Amino acid sequence: MNKIIRIFFYLVLGFIVLSISASFITLSTVSKKLGQPANYLSKTLNSAAKTNPYLGKSKINFIILGLDKRDDSLEKTETTDTVILASLNLKTYKVNIISIPRDLWFYNINQKVNEIYPLSLKESNKFTYIKDKFKILINQDIDHVVILTTDNLIKFVKLIGGVDLTLDQGFVDTKYPNPEYIKNPSKDIPIYKTIEFKAGPVHLDESNITEFVRSRKGGDTVAQGGTDLARIHRQQLLLDALLAKVKSGKFINDNSNFIDLYKFWNQDIEKDINDVQAIQIMSTINENINKIELQKSEILVGTTAKNGLIYHPTSFINKQWVYVPSDKDYKSLQEFISKSIN
Repeated sequence: MNKIIRIFFYLVLGFIVLSISASFITLSTVSKKLGQPANYLSKTLNSAAKTNPYLGKSKINFIILGLDKRDDSLEKTETTDTVILASLNLKTYKVNIISIPRDLWFYNINQKVNEIYPLSLKESNKFTYIKDKFKILINQDIDHVVILTTDNLIKFVKLIGGVDLTLDQGFVDTKYPNPEYIKNPSKDIPIYKTIEFKAGPVHLDESNITEFVRSRKGGDTVAQGGTDLARIHRQQLLLDALLAKVKSGKFINDNSNFIDLYKFWNQDIEKDINDVQAIQIMSTINENINKIELQKSEILVGTTAKNGLIYHPTSFINKQWVYVPSDKDYKSLQEFISKSIN
């Protein structure tokens, strides 16, 4: 999918600017435009002005899950295609991004990490379950969880007018699931279609964003655009482009965009961050918003336990193609993550 994301920062930024506009129009009017009760914005701002729990932190850790829920003739699944640790360092204002391969085996649940989300749906508090499991895996406290769907990504890119990036390696995927077949399975409709992205400048909008971030059949290697690792690389390119557009100030044209972005954040995105917390996070960043940079760290994938933090074993586990950690307790992976985000 999708999938990826730092979206909450972009949306919250719009919400903050909205609240600033209250100096020109009343807070109650803004609240109503946001689809909230008349006193909502004043109450939210007052609550956010109280003790800020983020001020004493050195970093804020987010787990971002990209969900491409499928229930069609080709596939039925609620597993997550994208798993990202995004750690905001409050001293350097770097957002350290580490993509965790969805096929990493997690001994704690005896399944891949992409099964953590489906398992959470059986729990009384899915966010607590997700945080607890990822804390065991990476040995880091998780402050918040954001869950994004393919539809979320399409809608967001449409709201901001698309995004431009430079693709370093083009690819052709001849086995991309055909949306027309999924909607109407028929022998007259091809099951798969061919998609292509050429190396060089690429404009992504609601017409092609899903294909860009979901494709993983473009070849047998990362360089050919295939595999999950190639997909992770493209998702990180997208994150860079999104951040660049936000910092340029070109993603919002007028106040109606603020309204739409807030409603998207508030109504469409599944997360455990309320508006008070969102304002407090932005308040902690304050005028340093323009200093925020993405810093990407890649988990070393080896051919054996001796030359990688994770690797693909010679035999399947539970009849599944997986990555396993170089040491069963994940210590090497955890140490890498700790050094990368501190």
